[in-house]
This record gives sequence, C-alpha cells and structure tokens, in this order.
Amino acid sequence: MNSLAPSLVQLQIHQGAAAGHVLSADQLPIRLGRGKGCHLQLTDEGVWEQHGEIDVNTDQQFILRRHPEAGVMINGEPAGEITTLGNGDEIELGTAKLQFWLGGVRQKNLAVREAAAWVLLGTITLAEVILLLWLT
Repeated sequence: MNSLAPSLVQLQIHQGAAAGHVLSADQLPIRLGRGKGCHLQLTDEGVWEQHGEIDVNTDQQFILRRHPEAGVMINGEPAGEITTLGNGDEIELGTAKLQFWLGGVRQKNLAVREAAAWVLLGTITLAEVILLLWLT
C-alpha cells in the first residue's frame, strides 16, 4: 500500500459509487453500510443500512462483524458473522469492493531526547578533557 495519511485502519474503495475514496480511521469500531450513522456510507446495490462493522477482538485482531443476514465476501469467500481481517484483504459488501489496510506507523518526535543526549555527551567529553588537564 502506498503511503497515505497516518491512521489506525484504512479502507480503499476499488469498485462502486465511491471508487477511489479512502477512509482513514483513528477509532474503532468503523460502521459500514448505507445508513447515516455509518462511518463509511456506501450507496451501492446490495448494501444494507447497517451492513457490518470493523473492530478489534479480545485477542487484539481486527475483525469484520457483519449483520446476521447481510452478505459479505472476504477475498472472494463468504464471510462468517465474525471474520478476522488481514492486511490487504478485499471486502465485498453488495456490489461495492474495498480493501482493508493497517494504517501507517507514526514515528515519535525524538528531537528533545536527541538534543539532551548530545548535550550529555558533550558534557561528559568536556569533563574528561578537564580531568585529563588537571591530572597532567
């Protein structure tokens, strides 16, 4: 996956009315469907009001929990009511196709720690030089 905005999860829509759209989400669950309360609203044929949601289970795995009667395919196979998602999995909701991606990793800003480390190294070096001059 190409670099997109940092997030927890990204959904790229490949087929359907919203093709080309990318949803970057920082919070779970992500509700999928055509309803107004859905984070990703899909108006495609075969998509229910509350088709399903993406969440994390107790084992810290990403899962798709579908509405009991809604049809969902994952990588071309029928999905169970709760299905574990892997990076790059293709999800079909009605005629819409989207791809599930783990979000980009955010690196912490370490500038203050790096500056402190260099100041400490400089101080130690200066102390060693002063100690050597004092001893000679």
